[in-house]
Amino acid sequence: MSTVHERLRRLLFLVPYVSKHPGVSVEDLSKALNVKREDLLEELDLLTCVGRPPFNPDDYVDIYVDNDRVYVDLDQRLSRPPRLTAGEAAALAAAAELLRPGSGDALQGALQKLERILPAGARERYREMHRKIDASTDAPQSLGPLTRAILERREVTFDYASPGRASEPRQVRPYELLSHRGQWYLQGYCHTRQDSRLFRLDRMENLALTDTLFQPPADARAAVPNPARSEAGVRVRFSKLVAPYVRERFGSDARLLADGGVEVRVAGDSERWLIQWVLSFGGEAEVVEPASARAAVARAAQASLGF
Repeated sequence: MSTVHERLRRLLFLVPYVSKHPGVSVEDLSKALNVKREDLLEELDLLTCVGRPPFNPDDYVDIYVDNDRVYVDLDQRLSRPPRLTAGEAAALAAAAELLRPGSGDALQGALQKLERILPAGARERYREMHRKIDASTDAPQSLGPLTRAILERREVTFDYASPGRASEPRQVRPYELLSHRGQWYLQGYCHTRQDSRLFRLDRMENLALTDTLFQPPADARAAVPNPARSEAGVRVRFSKLVAPYVRERFGSDARLLADGGVEVRVAGDSERWLIQWVLSFGGEAEVVEPASARAAVARAAQASLGF
C-alpha cells in the first residue's frame, strides 16, 4: 500500500493507543508502530495540527512528550456525537458509499445511525441530497480477499486474462487496491513478469491467498491508467490542498502550477465517472475545459444543492 495509507493507519492507531496507555515510553510506542524514533516524533508533531482551519495546535487533540513519555488529551467535545448539518451528513454518506464494496453490511448500519442522529429539520433535506449524489460503485467479490491479503502481507495467486492473450497463472505480492473510472485495480509485484504491474480485478479468476509473507517496499504506489495525456480529454485543476494526493496518483501526468496546485488531463468518455470524481473533491477541483464537461459538472453540483 502507499506511504500515505501507511501513515494514515499509524495516525489512526496512535491516538487511541496512547489514550489507553498514558505515559507510554517513546521507545515502546516506536516498537508498537514499527517506526523509528524520529519518524514517531514527526507523527506526533503532525497530530498537534488536527482541528479546524487554521488548524491551531491542541484544537481537538493535545498530544505531547514529557520525560520521554507520551500523553494525549482529547477535547471534551469529542465525547458527544457531532451535530451535523444536512450538507455535512450528505457529504459523509457519499464518501462512505465509496467504501461499500469492501465493508459488507456494517456500512449500511452506520449510515442508518447517521440518519438517526440528524436533527429532525435536517433529516429530510439530507435524504433528498443523498438521493441526488450517486457515488455507489460495484466491485467484484475478489475485493474482500485481496484487502485481507494486503493487510496480512500475503502473496496471492490467480489466473489472469490480459487483452488478446489466453489466461495464465500469476503469483503476486499485492500492494494496493484502487478504484479508477469505475474499474477496480490491484497494484503489486508479479513474480511471473518479475516487475510491478497493475491488474484489473474483473480479469482475475481462481484467486487464492498463500502462506508466503512479504514486506512491501516503501515506495509501493500505483499510477492510475490515464489515456488522456495529450491535448485531448478533460483538463481538471486541483487546489494546493489536494495536490499531494493527485500527484501521488498521477505522477508525471500531474502538471504543477505556480500556486502549488496541479492540473491533470483525463479521458472524458464517461461523463458519469467524471462528475462523480470531480465532485468528490468538493471545492478543491475544477474542470477547466472543455466547456461541455465544465457545464455537466456544474449542473450536477447545482442539482445536489437543490438549485
